[in-house]
Amino acid sequence: MALNPFYANIFIDSCAFDPKYQPESNCAEEIFRLYENDKINIVIAHSNMKETEHPNTPARVKEEALTKIFTMETNLVPEERQRKQDIWNILTGNGKPEKMKQDANHVFEAHKHGAYFVTTDARIIKKRGDLHRMCNARIVKPCELLALIKEHENS
Repeated sequence: MALNPFYANIFIDSCAFDPKYQPESNCAEEIFRLYENDKINIVIAHSNMKETEHPNTPARVKEEALTKIFTMETNLVPEERQRKQDIWNILTGNGKPEKMKQDANHVFEAHKHGAYFVTTDARIIKKRGDLHRMCNARIVKPCELLALIKEHENS
């Protein structure tokens, strides 16, 4: 059985705040309602907080992000730097490394804190099997997390 989301940190990617398509939008809204009712713990990686400062980020997303607990950037030990690099390498594949740097930071933060990482980013979702084999982050879409929450609610 998967990690119990009621007792885990749940990291939210900035795109998961406002997925822009169904059914993920409704599931994201339900996840935020559960958070507002103190049922689950949502955390924002410091790297995601930086993304919300972008001028194109919707005001609602910026406001939501500011209400969540977020991590602080810290120095990493050599093993952590290597793990972060490994995550970055997986996400980059044959692509351009700079495009995946922030996503690698987000996934690393979820890994470091042994948590879920909720995203609708197809590039990350596509690589989640490879990522899961080498890191602690459990990468899920909003509806997948909601299904896990309901599964644990009923057990």
